[in-house]
Amino acid sequence: MSIREDRSYLKELRAEREALRENAAKMDRDAINQRIIDRDNIVAAHEAAVDKFYAYKDDVKKTLLKEALMHIYEGSFHNISAREHALCEALLEQYVNDTGVTVLMKNMKFSESYLLRKIYEAVEEYSKDITADASVDDPESQTIDPAKVDDFWKDIDKSDDIEDITNLIRMRVSNAEEDFVNKNQEDKQDVKTVLKQTAARVQAAKGSNDNDYSEAVEESETRLAKDRIYQIQHESYHNVFDRMVRNLSEVALTNEEAKKEFLAENGHLDVEKIVESARCMYTLLEMVGTIQLENVDQKYIEDTLKSIK
Repeated sequence: MSIREDRSYLKELRAEREALRENAAKMDRDAINQRIIDRDNIVAAHEAAVDKFYAYKDDVKKTLLKEALMHIYEGSFHNISAREHALCEALLEQYVNDTGVTVLMKNMKFSESYLLRKIYEAVEEYSKDITADASVDDPESQTIDPAKVDDFWKDIDKSDDIEDITNLIRMRVSNAEEDFVNKNQEDKQDVKTVLKQTAARVQAAKGSNDNDYSEAVEESETRLAKDRIYQIQHESYHNVFDRMVRNLSEVALTNEEAKKEFLAENGHLDVEKIVESARCMYTLLEMVGTIQLENVDQKYIEDTLKSIK
């Protein structure tokens, strides 16, 4: 082998060894990267399992909290209908989600209300009991025993305060609805009176045989009657229940989903459904105020009414 060939051979050997070193290094890097990926996947899976476990524990508290509030809520109705029950469940679900279980539990814990403190303590006690045998690594163990949920409410329902509270809420709702009905009857009668008086004055003007005068009186009286009727229907005092009914009626005419719910086949407002929905909303308002879960001041009321629009 010549010197030139020898040099060439040595160069090829060096290149081959370098290639082998690079390939070995790459294989090491790939192995390390795979171990990192595997480790990250294990960590991510564990974190997801932990998040799911804590979500389960939060859901247990939410279930118990809703159970207590729903019993008080529907217990405040007289012969609650199936539609009212379903609507109350939806409204309570929205209320709990919007407010947050953590906030509600904190408010109950430090409340001056004995009932709320009792509910808080019962939620804490029974949630620990329900989740005692659950584990992060066993999703099938993360269940909510209906029997324990029933026992939870039975424990709270022993208090005489529950019946007193539901009776009080029911009376307040009934009074508000009765005031709403009476006010609407009064308004209808006032409108009839305005129309009757307007017609009489217009007729009297026509009896003068002065066309210009009678036309001027008719125009003036018609304008005044419209203003007076508007004041009766929109500017006079209306209680909160009444305003809920009005807001729902307005929504029923502008919102497509609400139209499906509140418009009858003939295109007219289904007043019975609207009043029924207002009753559910107003009862929830009275409930959170009566049990002191919320400070139902004028701002809270106005915010609630705005949420309906």
